[in-house]
Amino acid sequence: MTAITRYKLRKLAKYTLVTTAVAMAFVLFSGEPLDLQLGAWALLGLWTGILEEYMFGRRFRALAIPLQFIGKVLLVNLLTIALIAVAFGWGSERFVWFADDRPARVQEIFLMAQLYTLMLRVVVVTSIAILVVQMEEFMGRRMFIGFLLGRYERPVAEERVVLTMDLVGSTGLAERMGDMRYFRFLNYTYSLMTDAILRNEADIHKYVGDEVIFTWPMPIGVRYENCLDLYFDIQERIELHKEEMKSEFGVVPHFRAAVHGGRVISAQIGHTKRALELSGDVMNSVARILGLAKDMKADILISAELLARIPEADQRFRPGPEEILPVKGRKREVRVHTLARIQKA
Repeated sequence: MTAITRYKLRKLAKYTLVTTAVAMAFVLFSGEPLDLQLGAWALLGLWTGILEEYMFGRRFRALAIPLQFIGKVLLVNLLTIALIAVAFGWGSERFVWFADDRPARVQEIFLMAQLYTLMLRVVVVTSIAILVVQMEEFMGRRMFIGFLLGRYERPVAEERVVLTMDLVGSTGLAERMGDMRYFRFLNYTYSLMTDAILRNEADIHKYVGDEVIFTWPMPIGVRYENCLDLYFDIQERIELHKEEMKSEFGVVPHFRAAVHGGRVISAQIGHTKRALELSGDVMNSVARILGLAKDMKADILISAELLARIPEADQRFRPGPEEILPVKGRKREVRVHTLARIQKA
């Protein structure tokens, strides 16, 4: 099963679980017994996830976030209510499709108080489910779950892989395009990265203008060489859409990257505005490695320390000669290699 398939299944599972949990709270609050109707609510959550993931897709991405939410809620509920109305009609013993008295029977169905009670519950439950999942996507899964569980209220030490990518010639591009067009250029470029990010199971730590920082827990980052494939997969995605980008923006973006891994400190910072930050020697070193990549005009540099933790990397990747990089504040240097991919996964 591919990472993209797992992502889609996880999203459907999120809608199913959130919808069921919210519906369960409604049922318990109303004093009704918990019976087989929870299965129907779970199916509603699955239906909502299918609509949001497969029918709506990215159709609302151009809208502001509140309008995205409102648009999805309206469409999901209109389709769901239509489905419920059909189900009521289909299950009615007196309702017969194509019968002579069909209008009267349809009118009876829409005058039933139970139908409107159910519709109201559906609107509330699906709206909450969509809001929760949208918030999780907006904040990022790691930040959202950490916020709910209070995991990062205190600093946590963990082993992570960090890859940072920087757009080559960004200053000149911004001057030529102007602010608004340059922003659309960046947004389009970042959207092209989505499939590669999902395929390689990366977390987006943050966007810093024209720089993107990706992270993985160490076992996931080194598994299947995810942390190495991501850069090359992103460059392939850009190459695949280069004609579109030339037509729209007159340029094809190119990125330089640095990869390092080890012990980092993760913690929430701030009070009025909270964020999840990574700190430690790894973050300092990866920034310096990226600076060296710019000086060398190398596409990607990886630390020898991390490369040694990926024993099967030499089967698909070819490291270049070792370079020694002194890092401010460290007693020893960081040893790095350029990297080329000779075979896709």
